[in-house]
Amino acid sequence: MYWRTFIWAVALLLLGSREAACHVMSESVSVVLHQTNITRLTAKAIHAAGYHLHKIEHLSIMDAPKLDHIVVEDLTKMPNLKSLFITQAPRLHRVGPLPPLPELRTFIITTSGLLEVPNLSHVHDNKKDNNSLAYLQAIDLEGNHIKRLSPHALRVRADQVSLNYNLLEDVPAFAFKNAQISKLSFRGNTKLKYLDENAFASNLLLRQLDLSNTAITSLPTAGLQNLETLRIEKTPSLKYIPSIYEFQSLQKAYLTHHFHCCAFRFPERHNPTRHKLYETQVALMQAKCANAGPQRTPQFRKRRSLEPIKILPPQNNSNTTVDSLEDDVSTATTSEEYDANMMDEYFSDSGSWEDANEQGEFHDPVNNSRGIGFTMISARCGNFSISPRKVECTPAPDALNPCEDVMGWSWLRASVWFVIAAAVVGNVAVLLVLLTNHTEITVPRFLMCHLAFSDLCTGLYLFMLAVVDLRSYGEFFNYAFDWQYGVGCKIAGFLSVFSGQLSVITLTIVTLERWFAITYAIYLERRISLSAAAKIMMGGWLYSFLMAGLPLVGVSDYSSTSICLPVESKDVGDAVYQGAIFVVSALAWVTIVVCYVQIYRSLGGGESYGGRGAAAAAERRIANKMALLIGTDLLCWAPVAFFGITALAGVPLVDVSHGKVLLVFFYPLNACANPFLYAILTKQYRRDFITLVARTGHCNWLVEKYKLAATPPPTAHTNPSAPAHLMPLVDSAYQRSQSQYSQGKDSTEVTL
Repeated sequence: MYWRTFIWAVALLLLGSREAACHVMSESVSVVLHQTNITRLTAKAIHAAGYHLHKIEHLSIMDAPKLDHIVVEDLTKMPNLKSLFITQAPRLHRVGPLPPLPELRTFIITTSGLLEVPNLSHVHDNKKDNNSLAYLQAIDLEGNHIKRLSPHALRVRADQVSLNYNLLEDVPAFAFKNAQISKLSFRGNTKLKYLDENAFASNLLLRQLDLSNTAITSLPTAGLQNLETLRIEKTPSLKYIPSIYEFQSLQKAYLTHHFHCCAFRFPERHNPTRHKLYETQVALMQAKCANAGPQRTPQFRKRRSLEPIKILPPQNNSNTTVDSLEDDVSTATTSEEYDANMMDEYFSDSGSWEDANEQGEFHDPVNNSRGIGFTMISARCGNFSISPRKVECTPAPDALNPCEDVMGWSWLRASVWFVIAAAVVGNVAVLLVLLTNHTEITVPRFLMCHLAFSDLCTGLYLFMLAVVDLRSYGEFFNYAFDWQYGVGCKIAGFLSVFSGQLSVITLTIVTLERWFAITYAIYLERRISLSAAAKIMMGGWLYSFLMAGLPLVGVSDYSSTSICLPVESKDVGDAVYQGAIFVVSALAWVTIVVCYVQIYRSLGGGESYGGRGAAAAAERRIANKMALLIGTDLLCWAPVAFFGITALAGVPLVDVSHGKVLLVFFYPLNACANPFLYAILTKQYRRDFITLVARTGHCNWLVEKYKLAATPPPTAHTNPSAPAHLMPLVDSAYQRSQSQYSQGKDSTEVTL
């Protein structure tokens, strides 16, 4: 804060120089006590320093480590005091109620030890000229240790009040009752969580409010009818934004979440009840206008309100139109803006403090003749409107956070349930059969269980999105906070990334195992053993957990979109994380393509199928199955590629609205296809399934039908009259008796 002190010192020196040049016109004095050791601020101490009390207009105390008390009664001995500035006084914990100081315009105590707001309600009690409507230009209590607002302490007329970067925890009811404050700021009160429903009630002039970087969870609307600028930035705890109908004069809103701006853009979906009431009022006014006749001229009705603070004399407003009622509002004073523009705000170059007060150039007026408190109504027969306006809101909805439901389109909302059914039912069927079968555990069976589990997680992820979409249909932005920043979205995002990465790893290992089994069919020692497969999959699980868990600890974020995917890249860590996912998926797909090409070449064409036509048919069948496996993998990982490139490039190549189509139809493609391609459509799975059914004792007709279909037809070497020898349900002896090359062929047939 030393640079801030330096700015003040320079400003005071400039002011002093200007006042010295104008000594003939004014004999005002500016007192600056820098790095002083005084412990009590009294009139006697100032007089002892050589200053005439009646001439003091500006009193500044900077860097006073021992100051712990201000004798406020002595301030009345300085009747022309216009500004009191104290900074860096850590022992100054309390300031008594200020007595009447009719000329006081600026009261500033910053980076000190204040524990409560001084009572300033009587500062202008003895103002002789009641028509001038005296007010405080600025009350700045930034950077103290204020924990509470004393009752009626700020019952003042003030242009701006700053309580930034304190320790406030709540704002009680009617904290600003009967006050007339234009700009109020609570920025940086990180412990501020609770605002009473009537916290701002009875303050009829509040135009700018700053609650940025706080911990509030709700925003009351009482007393904010005339609010024009609202700042609630860097406040992720705010769940719900009130309806735009609660803010009759709001023009600009600087918020934290995109979906809050969606609420302002679609008020009919944000608050249907209030919007219906609004439409009813419009209909009544249209009917009234129709009854009044087509030539009725525009009318304006003015509601009674407290007399506004004015610097300039009131002007005639009889011919005011709706356009003339609109004005550009300067933004609320924040800590950063305040420090940078301190001299311009508090020491105007256009004249002295007194001149500025008289000419109205010191600050924007708290209120003027443009009419805060007006309800603007324009009515003509057949042409009716009530204050048509658009709120300038940021952050505006973008490609990652559009103003739409989770699924966006109706056909997509219906289609996702078919995808979920296929993914969940198929993978549950595979797990049920493989885990309940008591035959020897093989490497393919072991890997199929992992693949089915990972794909089942994808189905559960889509199920969670579909349920949220049904629950929030038509008004997702009312549920967006609880979903995107709640546990549900984190679980869904975790399942999505975990299942995607585990599926990638498992499919790659399955392909490599098949490649080893076929390429090196006669070398048993080169096969992947069950223990080796278990170790590899353990590493795959750890990797998947790591990639799915990083967004939970701040690397990227699941809350950046409604579909809970970590697609937003804010820093280098996010880019590295998303790049790693993209690279792993790309390498896995290339590995699978290379392995299947090698498998196809190792089969030696169709020579072993005997006959040219049979060979060609076999080649086509194998090629088609390989193309299907490779194509489903590519289509499944295409969304990952698109979103990965988007995140790395920082440009929405695929926005969320269109990305949802990829999410529903392509991303879960493996989850739907894998259980059929790798398990359900294979002969081994059918044998395992019939064995499970036979063990239950039900559906004997199905078992008999399978036995009949599995019985080889009679030949010339068999006795047709003798009972046929049925194939066992689980022919483990058959598997053990196969030759090494035949094992490879059978393995290929099961896979392909």
